Amino acid sequence: MKKLPKWSKMAIIGTLMGTCFGAGVYAEDVLQRVDAYIRNDFKVVVNGQAVKLANPPLIYNNTSYLPVKELGGYLGAVVNWQDSTKTIFVNPRVNPNQPTEGTASNYLEITLQFPYAQYMDYRGATYPMLINNTDQVYYRLIDVERMGIRTDGLRKAKEKFTEQLYVSETELKNVWGNEPPKISYTNFEPIVVTEENDPLKLKKLKEYAEDFRYLQIGQVSVASNPIIFDKLKEENTYSYLTSDETGHFYRTTITLTQTTAWNNTIDYFVGSSAKEDIQAGKVTK
Repeated sequence: MKKLPKWSKMAIIGTLMGTCFGAGVYAEDVLQRVDAYIRNDFKVVVNGQAVKLANPPLIYNNTSYLPVKELGGYLGAVVNWQDSTKTIFVNPRVNPNQPTEGTASNYLEITLQFPYAQYMDYRGATYPMLINNTDQVYYRLIDVERMGIRTDGLRKAKEKFTEQLYVSETELKNVWGNEPPKISYTNFEPIVVTEENDPLKLKKLKEYAEDFRYLQIGQVSVASNPIIFDKLKEENTYSYLTSDETGHFYRTTITLTQTTAWNNTIDYFVGSSAKEDIQAGKVTK
């Protein structure tokens, strides 16, 4: 047998999905059986630091193969697997601590006019997105960066009342090219929550939004149209943006308090702060 070299040319490819993704069932004409060697003795150094991979390198045809998802994490990338197209997406991760360039005086000022939230598919994953329609379509910056889309050098706009930053669709076309995010039809939720994955917490927040969508107070009907829940840094706390039938926008702080249900299962009680009229700077009951 030909002796294998101690170190071979490194290739990071997506065909070795067994150690990275649940690859599902493939047609027989797609699969090809090969003889490869597991090299537990190989050392991997990333950016000068030795790392211990849970899945050791493989050697096939004198080429080293590494688990793309695991190595991508060390390289600061987000790796997603899309089963429907059998595609691996390797996307750059935006540094959350990266300062926003420029000053407030450099931002175009916009106001909330026709905001709405929806889930969008982008490069193998689904993300929440707050969109504001004014003279053109604007995407909220924190949602865009959560997708791994770099916005360096793009002109930003600041929303007058929330002071959140947005990027226009026109600007974003410069970086996403022919591969823009698309509306997610697999997660077509009418109520959008960011940064929360707990099914029970999501259920409670959505029930709260539906319960208070329409209220009858005496002879007066009050509408509270949900726009988006944003998870805050404090545990079980969310900022809830809504609008009324006149197009006025409000923000409420929602808290979830853990309780025990009658059958000894975990449940949550939903509490809310006074509703803040973000356009008037007033607090209303």
